[in-house]
Amino acid sequence: MIELNKIYNESLFDTMSKIPNNSIDLIITSPPYNKAGYEGFIRKRHKTDSWKKRNIEYGDNPFNDFMNETTYKEEQIMALNEFQRILKPDGSVFYNHKIRISKHKASHPIEWILKSNLIFRQQIIWNRKNSPAFSPIRYLPTTEIIFWLTKTPIQPNFLRKKDTLFISEVWEIPPKPNKLHPAPFPEELPFNIMYNLNNTNDIVVYDPYCGIGTTLKVAKDFGFNYLGSEINSMYCKIAREKIKTE
Repeated sequence: MIELNKIYNESLFDTMSKIPNNSIDLIITSPPYNKAGYEGFIRKRHKTDSWKKRNIEYGDNPFNDFMNETTYKEEQIMALNEFQRILKPDGSVFYNHKIRISKHKASHPIEWILKSNLIFRQQIIWNRKNSPAFSPIRYLPTTEIIFWLTKTPIQPNFLRKKDTLFISEVWEIPPKPNKLHPAPFPEELPFNIMYNLNNTNDIVVYDPYCGIGTTLKVAKDFGFNYLGSEINSMYCKIAREKIKTE
């Protein structure tokens, strides 16, 4: 069994190859969005100060964030299928993504999610209330999507509490800027998920793209076991320090 309460500086596929079937309770994650496929990113290459200021960079990141769109989507399906394998039967995945624009054509992440082995349970709208994408040829995109996916059709380990932060499927959480990472989760997002777990005994939370460790920090605050994968060594160091300190 893989060692718990640890962040692995490696690919998510390397980490998951060491995780047995049916052993993870909860996966909360947001993969890189593959900037090469973005109409908006092409516009950001325009050499003006305004576009430079809004450019999003992930430091010295060995992840190939400029994949062919087809290759990117195929890799995401592979990742989702591995999530399904390592999940417990009543486990859940909360997978954050957004509408993609390529060559003036919009595509929805559900297109590749439905090709995976996971079961689509619910779509949650994350209203960020602002956006770094200021393309004047579209309405300002201020929302992202959190896909709730499960391993099986049975009721997952979940019971929504009356005093949870957000009881509807629209979560209004402004992003929390952080000079250490361009797009970290606000803590309220993983908190609103973990708070509603019904059975909290021996929970294992995994974030396969853990960044600077926000999801793992919240998991530790709840007293849960955690696992993280992150290929950027600098982010791993920051995440480990965050969890150790807080």
